[in-house]
Amino acid sequence: MYLKYLYLVSLAISSVAGICLQSKLTKQLKAVALLCVYTFLLELSVFFFKQEFGYEGNTLPQYNFFILVEFIFYAYFFKQIVKNVYLQKVIKLFLFMFPVLWYTFSFYSFNILQWNSYAFVFGGTFIIFFALIYCYEKLTSEETTSLFNEGEFWIAIGLIVYYTCVVPYMGMFHYLTENYEQLAVKLKKLNLITNIIMYCLFAYAFLCRTIKTEKSSL
Repeated sequence: MYLKYLYLVSLAISSVAGICLQSKLTKQLKAVALLCVYTFLLELSVFFFKQEFGYEGNTLPQYNFFILVEFIFYAYFFKQIVKNVYLQKVIKLFLFMFPVLWYTFSFYSFNILQWNSYAFVFGGTFIIFFALIYCYEKLTSEETTSLFNEGEFWIAIGLIVYYTCVVPYMGMFHYLTENYEQLAVKLKKLNLITNIIMYCLFAYAFLCRTIKTEKSSL
Protein backbone atom coordinates (compact mmCIF):
# COMPACT_ATOMS: atom_id res chain seq x y z
CA MET A 1 0.00 0.00 0.00
CA TYR A 2 2.89 2.39 0.74
CA LEU A 3 3.88 2.30 -2.94
CA LYS A 4 0.39 3.48 -3.85
CA TYR A 5 0.77 6.42 -1.47
CA LEU A 6 4.23 7.24 -2.84
CA TYR A 7 2.81 7.12 -6.34
CA LEU A 8 0.02 9.55 -5.44
CA VAL A 9 2.52 11.86 -3.70
CA SER A 10 4.88 11.90 -6.70
CA LEU A 11 1.95 12.55 -9.01
CA ALA A 12 0.70 15.35 -6.76
CA ILE A 13 4.15 16.98 -6.67
CA SER A 14 4.47 16.92 -10.45
CA SER A 15 0.92 18.29 -10.83
CA VAL A 16 1.49 21.15 -8.36
CA ALA A 17 4.86 21.97 -9.91
CA GLY A 18 3.29 22.04 -13.37
CA ILE A 19 0.44 24.31 -12.25
CA CYS A 20 2.57 26.73 -10.22
CA LEU A 21 5.18 27.12 -12.97
CA GLN A 22 2.81 27.43 -15.94
CA SER A 23 4.10 30.89 -16.88
CA LYS A 24 7.67 29.55 -17.20
CA LEU A 25 6.88 26.40 -19.17
CA THR A 26 6.92 25.91 -22.91
CA LYS A 27 3.62 24.96 -24.55
CA GLN A 28 4.70 21.34 -24.85
CA LEU A 29 5.57 21.16 -21.15
CA LYS A 30 2.24 22.83 -20.34
CA ALA A 31 0.51 19.97 -22.17
CA VAL A 32 2.32 17.41 -20.02
CA ALA A 33 1.55 19.41 -16.87
CA LEU A 34 -2.15 19.44 -17.80
CA LEU A 35 -2.04 15.67 -18.31
CA CYS A 36 -0.43 15.26 -14.87
CA VAL A 37 -3.31 17.18 -13.27
CA TYR A 38 -5.89 15.08 -15.12
CA THR A 39 -4.08 11.88 -14.09
CA PHE A 40 -3.93 12.98 -10.45
CA LEU A 41 -7.64 13.78 -10.34
CA LEU A 42 -8.46 10.42 -11.94
CA GLU A 43 -6.27 8.44 -9.56
CA LEU A 44 -7.45 10.42 -6.55
CA SER A 45 -11.10 9.83 -7.39
CA VAL A 46 -10.56 6.07 -7.83
CA PHE A 47 -8.51 5.86 -4.63
CA PHE A 48 -11.02 7.95 -2.65
CA PHE A 49 -14.03 5.88 -3.67
CA LYS A 50 -12.24 2.63 -2.87
CA GLN A 51 -10.95 3.83 0.49
CA GLU A 52 -13.91 5.83 1.77
CA PHE A 53 -16.85 3.99 0.25
CA GLY A 54 -15.37 0.54 -0.30
CA TYR A 55 -16.23 0.79 -4.00
CA GLU A 56 -15.31 -2.47 -5.71
CA GLY A 57 -16.83 -1.70 -9.10
CA ASN A 58 -15.04 -1.85 -12.41
CA THR A 59 -12.77 1.17 -12.92
CA LEU A 60 -11.33 -0.10 -16.21
CA PRO A 61 -13.56 2.16 -18.38
CA GLN A 62 -11.89 5.22 -16.81
CA TYR A 63 -8.44 3.83 -17.43
CA ASN A 64 -9.29 2.70 -20.95
CA PHE A 65 -10.40 6.23 -21.78
CA PHE A 66 -7.25 7.54 -20.11
CA ILE A 67 -5.17 5.51 -22.59
CA LEU A 68 -6.67 7.54 -25.42
CA VAL A 69 -6.00 10.85 -23.68
CA GLU A 70 -2.45 10.14 -22.53
CA PHE A 71 -1.10 8.91 -25.85
CA ILE A 72 -2.64 11.83 -27.75
CA PHE A 73 -1.03 14.25 -25.29
CA TYR A 74 2.39 12.57 -25.47
CA ALA A 75 2.31 12.38 -29.26
CA TYR A 76 1.47 16.09 -29.38
CA PHE A 77 4.37 16.73 -26.99
CA PHE A 78 6.88 15.03 -29.29
CA LYS A 79 5.39 16.63 -32.38
CA GLN A 80 6.39 20.00 -30.94
CA ILE A 81 10.00 19.11 -30.15
CA VAL A 82 11.34 16.59 -32.69
CA LYS A 83 13.12 17.98 -35.73
CA ASN A 84 13.20 14.90 -37.94
CA VAL A 85 10.84 15.57 -40.86
CA TYR A 86 9.98 11.90 -41.37
CA LEU A 87 9.23 11.41 -37.67
CA GLN A 88 6.96 14.46 -37.78
CA LYS A 89 4.94 12.69 -40.48
CA VAL A 90 4.84 9.48 -38.45
CA ILE A 91 3.53 11.39 -35.42
CA LYS A 92 0.83 13.06 -37.52
CA LEU A 93 -0.20 9.64 -38.81
CA PHE A 94 -0.22 8.31 -35.25
CA LEU A 95 -2.44 11.17 -34.08
CA PHE A 96 -4.90 10.29 -36.83
CA MET A 97 -4.76 6.49 -36.50
CA PHE A 98 -4.61 5.98 -32.76
CA PRO A 99 -8.15 7.20 -31.93
CA VAL A 100 -9.51 4.90 -34.66
CA LEU A 101 -7.52 1.93 -33.40
CA TRP A 102 -8.43 2.72 -29.79
CA TYR A 103 -12.13 2.67 -30.69
CA THR A 104 -11.74 -0.57 -32.65
CA PHE A 105 -9.80 -2.30 -29.87
CA SER A 106 -12.11 -0.98 -27.12
CA PHE A 107 -15.41 -2.01 -28.65
CA TYR A 108 -14.57 -4.89 -30.99
CA SER A 109 -11.41 -6.69 -29.83
CA PHE A 110 -12.41 -6.21 -26.18
CA ASN A 111 -15.18 -4.20 -24.59
CA ILE A 112 -14.91 -0.98 -22.59
CA LEU A 113 -15.19 -2.97 -19.34
CA GLN A 114 -12.01 -4.96 -20.14
CA TRP A 115 -8.43 -3.76 -20.08
CA ASN A 116 -7.49 -2.54 -23.57
CA SER A 117 -4.04 -4.10 -23.72
CA TYR A 118 -3.75 -3.78 -27.51
CA ALA A 119 -4.16 0.00 -27.41
CA PHE A 120 -1.71 0.34 -24.52
CA VAL A 121 0.98 -1.77 -26.20
CA PHE A 122 0.51 0.00 -29.53
CA GLY A 123 0.59 3.49 -28.02
CA GLY A 124 3.34 2.76 -25.51
CA THR A 125 5.62 1.26 -28.16
CA PHE A 126 5.29 4.34 -30.34
CA ILE A 127 5.91 6.68 -27.40
CA ILE A 128 9.14 4.81 -26.62
CA PHE A 129 10.15 5.16 -30.27
CA PHE A 130 9.36 8.90 -30.34
CA ALA A 131 11.25 9.46 -27.08
CA LEU A 132 14.32 7.53 -28.24
CA ILE A 133 14.51 9.50 -31.50
CA TYR A 134 14.17 12.79 -29.62
CA CYS A 135 16.92 11.81 -27.13
CA TYR A 136 19.16 10.79 -30.01
CA GLU A 137 18.60 14.19 -31.62
CA LYS A 138 19.49 15.97 -28.39
CA LEU A 139 22.57 13.87 -27.66
CA THR A 140 23.96 14.27 -31.19
CA SER A 141 23.04 17.94 -31.51
CA GLU A 142 25.77 20.53 -31.87
CA GLU A 143 23.93 22.84 -29.47
CA THR A 144 25.82 23.53 -26.26
CA THR A 145 22.82 23.79 -23.93
CA SER A 146 22.98 21.65 -20.79
CA LEU A 147 20.60 18.70 -20.77
CA PHE A 148 20.20 19.15 -17.01
CA ASN A 149 18.16 22.26 -17.77
CA GLU A 150 16.16 20.78 -20.65
CA GLY A 151 12.73 19.90 -19.26
CA GLU A 152 11.64 18.17 -22.46
CA PHE A 153 14.63 15.82 -22.25
CA TRP A 154 13.69 14.66 -18.75
CA ILE A 155 10.08 14.13 -19.80
CA ALA A 156 11.36 11.86 -22.57
CA ILE A 157 13.63 9.95 -20.16
CA GLY A 158 10.72 9.44 -17.77
CA LEU A 159 8.54 8.07 -20.56
CA ILE A 160 11.28 5.70 -21.72
CA VAL A 161 11.77 4.35 -18.18
CA TYR A 162 8.06 3.84 -17.59
CA TYR A 163 6.88 2.40 -20.89
CA THR A 164 9.92 0.20 -21.49
CA CYS A 165 9.26 -1.54 -18.17
CA VAL A 166 5.46 -1.57 -18.21
CA VAL A 167 4.47 -2.25 -21.84
CA PRO A 168 5.45 -5.97 -21.69
CA TYR A 169 3.61 -6.42 -18.37
CA MET A 170 0.44 -4.60 -19.37
CA GLY A 171 0.47 -6.32 -22.76
CA MET A 172 0.35 -9.71 -21.01
CA PHE A 173 -2.08 -8.54 -18.33
CA HIS A 174 -5.00 -10.73 -19.42
CA TYR A 175 -2.82 -13.82 -19.75
CA LEU A 176 -1.11 -13.27 -16.40
CA THR A 177 -4.29 -12.61 -14.45
CA GLU A 178 -5.94 -15.72 -15.88
CA ASN A 179 -2.96 -18.08 -15.48
CA TYR A 180 -0.51 -16.54 -13.00
CA GLU A 181 -2.57 -14.31 -10.75
CA GLN A 182 0.01 -14.09 -7.94
CA LEU A 183 2.74 -13.09 -10.40
CA ALA A 184 0.44 -10.46 -11.91
CA VAL A 185 -0.12 -8.96 -8.45
CA LYS A 186 3.62 -8.89 -7.73
CA LEU A 187 4.40 -7.28 -11.07
CA LYS A 188 1.85 -4.57 -10.29
CA LYS A 189 4.53 -3.13 -7.98
CA LEU A 190 6.70 -2.59 -11.05
CA ASN A 191 3.97 -0.39 -12.49
CA LEU A 192 3.86 1.71 -9.32
CA ILE A 193 7.67 2.00 -8.99
CA THR A 194 8.20 3.09 -12.58
CA ASN A 195 5.27 5.51 -12.26
CA ILE A 196 6.95 7.06 -9.21
CA ILE A 197 10.25 7.43 -11.09
CA MET A 198 8.51 8.92 -14.12
CA TYR A 199 6.54 11.54 -12.17
CA CYS A 200 9.61 12.51 -10.13
CA LEU A 201 11.40 13.14 -13.43
CA PHE A 202 8.37 15.12 -14.64
CA ALA A 203 8.51 17.28 -11.51
CA TYR A 204 12.21 17.92 -12.13
CA ALA A 205 11.45 18.73 -15.77
CA PHE A 206 9.06 21.49 -14.64
CA LEU A 207 11.39 22.77 -11.92
CA CYS A 208 14.65 22.75 -13.87
CA ARG A 209 13.52 25.66 -16.05
CA THR A 210 13.04 27.71 -12.89
CA ILE A 211 16.47 26.66 -11.65
CA LYS A 212 17.95 27.70 -15.00
CA THR A 213 16.21 31.10 -14.85
CA GLU A 214 17.39 31.76 -11.29
CA LYS A 215 20.99 30.85 -12.12
CA SER A 216 21.02 33.10 -15.20
CA SER A 217 19.75 36.03 -13.14
CA LEU A 218 22.57 35.76 -10.58
